[in-house]
Amino acid sequence: MGNEEERQVMDVNDNIGYWLFYTHRCVGYAFAEVLSKCCKEQNKAYEVTPAQFGVLSTLYAKRGKNDDSMTIGGIAHYRGLDAPTVTGIVKRLEQDGLVRRVHDTGDRRVVKVCLTAESRAILPLMLEAIEAFSAVMLRGFSEADQQDFRAKLHQVINNLSAIGIGVGDRFLLLPENAQEKGKEYYERSHRGASRKNDGAERGS
Repeated sequence: MGNEEERQVMDVNDNIGYWLFYTHRCVGYAFAEVLSKCCKEQNKAYEVTPAQFGVLSTLYAKRGKNDDSMTIGGIAHYRGLDAPTVTGIVKRLEQDGLVRRVHDTGDRRVVKVCLTAESRAILPLMLEAIEAFSAVMLRGFSEADQQDFRAKLHQVINNLSAIGIGVGDRFLLLPENAQEKGKEYYERSHRGASRKNDGAERGS
């Protein structure tokens, strides 16, 4: 391997973005395996994917409330996905008997998604498996480490707001205090860019 190739490998190994992408993939594959194993242990004919679990867990969080159903758009916003993607996920969940679509009682033109008895039965078991998965994933991390790690991830998301409109926390899913920091960063960086462009135009 030549010096140039060695330098490129070193650059990759030192690149935080590379490790963020790779970590995301590793966590995703492991998470999928945990969900698949849970379904198999319960002798289910279906397997729940991470994306499907995201929709199911969003609906499950609303259990016990007056209205535990959500629109496709509501789920999409909460999960940070676009509506067509969520529509495809919901369609597969319907086929597996894990969700059903219902008309809103106040406006029958509005269609909502809700859990079925089948999904309500399997979700507590999945949540137990995921809790064990999280414990394994975070071995060696103290509570303070985890809080610091979350804060740094929030900062990365906020920093990306400087790239352009609709980049960074586009779905406003960060905690409220972190959102404010992101808005300040975005406004400050774009004011600077605007002044730079104005100066360039006057100098031309």
